[in-house]
Amino acid sequence: MHQIDEYEQSERVRGWLRQNGSSLITGIALGLACVFGWQWWNGKGDRHLQEAATQYFSLDQALEAKDAGKVKTFGLVLRDKYADTAFADFAGLREAAFLHESGKTTEAIAMLQARKDKVHTPDLREIYALRLARLQLIAGKAKEAKATLAGIKTPTLGATVEELRGDIELALGQRDLARKAYEQALTDLDQAAPTRDLLQLKLIEAGGQPPAQPEI
Repeated sequence: MHQIDEYEQSERVRGWLRQNGSSLITGIALGLACVFGWQWWNGKGDRHLQEAATQYFSLDQALEAKDAGKVKTFGLVLRDKYADTAFADFAGLREAAFLHESGKTTEAIAMLQARKDKVHTPDLREIYALRLARLQLIAGKAKEAKATLAGIKTPTLGATVEELRGDIELALGQRDLARKAYEQALTDLDQAAPTRDLLQLKLIEAGGQPPAQPEI
């Protein structure tokens, strides 16, 4: 029965991740748009950046069309010729998301593992690590996911890190550790965040009690 309970817990976690895994990438896209815009503005006269931007735009179109062949081609070009730009960093995230959505989670994991230590900024490296840990958990590699998450020493996305930590601990059958992680995530999360209700459900599943809502 204990093994069955652990299996059911793991399946619930994976279900949550399948339903909500893309939200992190969507948030990244919106949040980092300003970064790319700034880089583009500062280097608008640089032919190298212009070419990188053109390749990234082509990758974006291929992703929209779900053209796996072109996605692979433009992704390779960005990684090989424009690895020194933020366009290549973000392209890696989007290509990995595309691979996962196409049922190629193992390939997505391999891509993130190969790229994460080459990313230019700490914030993006954190996002790579988060995405990698999430996909490892989805693939049933909770211990590997835990090790990946442990590599984030000074997180800037505290609530996201703690929520994922809770998901991992729950999948490993560590309900007490999962509860503590979810409680910390709720503490770090904005009261108006749209994901708060889901996080509270996770906390209840781990045996915790959501904090009382502040009076208005």
